[in-house]
Amino acid sequence: MLCLGADSRLLLRSTLVAASVAACTFVTQKPALLSPEQAPAPGPDAPSLKVHMRSGALYLLANWQVIDSSRLLLGTGARYDALRARQDSGPYTIAVDSIALVETNAVEYRSPFGFGMLGTLTVVYGVASIACLADPKSCFGSCPTFYVDNGSGEVLQAEGFSSSIARVLEASDVDPLYGARPTQQRFTVAMRNEALETHVVRSVRLQAVRRPAAGQVFASREGRHYPATLVTAPTACRAAEGDCLSAVSSLDTVERRSLADSTDLAARETVELEFPAGPGPHGLVLGARHTLVSTFVFYQTLAHMGRQAGEWLAALERGGPELASQSMRMMHALGGIEIAIAERDGSWRVIGTYDEAGPIATDVQVFPLGAAATGGTIHIRLRMARGSWRLGYTALARLGDPAMPLTLEPVAVERRGISDTAALAALADTGRYLTTYPGDAYAIVFDLPQDYGAYDLFLESRGYYYEWMRAEWLQEENAAMVALAMIDPAAALRRLAPSFKRSEPTIEALFWQSRFGRVSP
Repeated sequence: MLCLGADSRLLLRSTLVAASVAACTFVTQKPALLSPEQAPAPGPDAPSLKVHMRSGALYLLANWQVIDSSRLLLGTGARYDALRARQDSGPYTIAVDSIALVETNAVEYRSPFGFGMLGTLTVVYGVASIACLADPKSCFGSCPTFYVDNGSGEVLQAEGFSSSIARVLEASDVDPLYGARPTQQRFTVAMRNEALETHVVRSVRLQAVRRPAAGQVFASREGRHYPATLVTAPTACRAAEGDCLSAVSSLDTVERRSLADSTDLAARETVELEFPAGPGPHGLVLGARHTLVSTFVFYQTLAHMGRQAGEWLAALERGGPELASQSMRMMHALGGIEIAIAERDGSWRVIGTYDEAGPIATDVQVFPLGAAATGGTIHIRLRMARGSWRLGYTALARLGDPAMPLTLEPVAVERRGISDTAALAALADTGRYLTTYPGDAYAIVFDLPQDYGAYDLFLESRGYYYEWMRAEWLQEENAAMVALAMIDPAAALRRLAPSFKRSEPTIEALFWQSRFGRVSP
């Protein structure tokens, strides 16, 4: 029997409890989660307001206003405890700092207070693409996508902070821009919101690291930048399907992938690599991206939460990073790509795990191998969930000492060709956020060093996002499956396997077709 801590019980209880305060209708409205400062004025589009407290209590208000100067929310309504038992009713004065988030069923809202939005979790009616409607679990989603000019046109290079699905999980992400071909000192990165999501971006920066002669710079998962030389392709790649060398030898569009297991989405597979051992110290360079297994699992979990997703996210924000990590147990069960090196005695030594989230852009990371043979052959074993990863690039490199990157801040931001000083100010101030919605696009401009051709560039983005609920998902609300995902994620992944296998033949094509309308920055 699995014992849950108090915070875990609160999260599970908040997720499973019936919505006894269902005064808000979800049939024709769009429930949204906001920061307390973003509460809209009461009206036809916002007939009531749910105030989720950090203590677990909830207020359901019929009238309210936020007093910005004193950071108070004043309102009239009813108060409920953590188990949603009604306590009392009347006027209330609530400190904004004691609120986890607020929830309203407003169709549209405006920001009169200017504090930066927490994000939205919106039920979308009538705006999803035909492809998304065909299979709601295949809807395009990614967080911010970033594009650069490769000399022939714009190419997708990175997706930012893909694991940051709530404010409490805000994180930084570093991605290489190997496709960038700057032709002048002024350099532009296009940032787009191409999904049914709200992106809350704290910062976007460039890191420039001087490239070694006849070499390249690779970043580790820990954020260290290693100048590398003698970058060598593998001499062998073996997997269940046989030889896979051609798929993993170059950083191109050819990738090695497999199909998911039909009975267990967490079932493992192995890829074995061989490299000739030259002068060390060595690092394994690995470029990969997720398939849509993790996207499907995440979307299916949201569907199972249904109308209780607001309760779940409020509990997530109350519980902090540790509880948030517990709530991602199914993702942890899917896992990353475990990397092991063969020792002289035939045993395997695990040296790290590639676990970059996101199915859109390939990320390249380096993993120092530590003490390894300097002659003969180096054997590497990659172990991962079947069908969960697209493996696009592997190499062995000789690593120099970590280098300190030159950090570059944006000097301008444009939207539809017009200077956006407000967006620039938001990105320049680490205490503020730039909030973007589906279809938004920005051109973020940097000044590179004068000898820009001598540098490898990396994009550092920080923020979080909220996925918009789809109306079709609400039909699959299932509290028992949410409980299973929390208590026994391995069993939940076995339960979900047949459903994913039914979608697997078409999910990739539908995913890309459902990309939200592209708008030039």
